Amino acid sequence: MSKGYWFKQAKIENTEVFIEYVKTVVPWLRSVGGTIIAKDVNQNSDLNEWDGGQLGLVIEFVSKDAAQRAFDSQHFQEYIKGRGLETELSLSIIG
Repeated sequence: MSKGYWFKQAKIENTEVFIEYVKTVVPWLRSVGGTIIAKDVNQNSDLNEWDGGQLGLVIEFVSKDAAQRAFDSQHFQEYIKGRGLETELSLSIIG
C-alpha cells in the first residue's frame, strides 16, 4: 500500500493562534499517525516574534485513506472551524 500525504499551507496572522496551532495540531498529527517530513515558515517580517505569515507542512501517513480520515476527523474539522482557519487553509491529499 502506498503512503498518503498532506500538502498543507495555512495563513495564520494571529500570534496566539499560531502558537496554539503548533502546540495543538502537531501533537495531534502524531497521535493519528502523521509524520511531518517537511516544513516551511514564512513570516510577514523579520521580527523575532510571530507577526503573521504562512506555515507550510508536508505530512506523511501510512496510506491515503489514513490521511483522508485524519482530515475528515471531527477533531480536526472542529479545530480549524473554531479558530476561523478553514478559509485560510489550503490542503491537498495525495497517495
